Amino acid sequence: MLATSTGYYLYGFIDCNQALEITTKAVGGNDSVHNLPYHGIGVLYSAVNGKTVQPTRDNLMAHQKLLESLMEQYTVLPMRFGIVAPTKGVLYDGLNKSSSIIRSKLLYFQGKRELNIKAFWVKEYIYGYIINSYPNIRSFRDSIQKLKGQTGHYKSIELGQMVERALIAESEKEADAIVSEISSIASQTNKSKIFGELMFLNLAVLVKDQMESQLDQLVNEAAEKRIGKVQFKYTGPTPPASFVDIHLKV
Repeated sequence: MLATSTGYYLYGFIDCNQALEITTKAVGGNDSVHNLPYHGIGVLYSAVNGKTVQPTRDNLMAHQKLLESLMEQYTVLPMRFGIVAPTKGVLYDGLNKSSSIIRSKLLYFQGKRELNIKAFWVKEYIYGYIINSYPNIRSFRDSIQKLKGQTGHYKSIELGQMVERALIAESEKEADAIVSEISSIASQTNKSKIFGELMFLNLAVLVKDQMESQLDQLVNEAAEKRIGKVQFKYTGPTPPASFVDIHLKV
């Protein structure tokens, strides 16, 4: 323990009612991680200097790696990054108010894990598809090709807006199709924010442990159907951070 510790950084909860000291790099790099038993709940924490921690790459990785290292042995409920209890008294008070909710969530997530699917259009494919499949866009493009000056500039902007609307429509349709192909074996799915012009799906999938290989197969089949059209990024398993929303008042 740090003699100068002024806070307790919280990683999450596990279904372990024994005190543990986990030798791993902690957030801040200052201390080992401990499991604090509380009425059937294990609270993962490490001592930190100060009341806040910075979201540096090292700290974010330490938070995630600690949780991932325990998920093969325990049910893990992650907390969002950055939660610090100023004293153990405040931590116990928060646990006293939330312990029944935490226990019920530990029971629900037992034997489940999260995997993540990101899908991106192949640029050459999707823009070619839009031009070939939307006659109004193709004819408008052809009609303005020889325009110059301010008129040509504004017509090009209008064309870009038409293509953007078509891209959104095609992206929503394709995202829904992929979700429908894998959702039959999912306990839950959760769409997250997409980034950039080509990403159209950012999906977290919660599955039972024994269903993971089936999800792998479904994702592979979805990717094979879309070779040359869509690129997939498939990651996990991880603790179910996209499905856990615990507000511990500290």
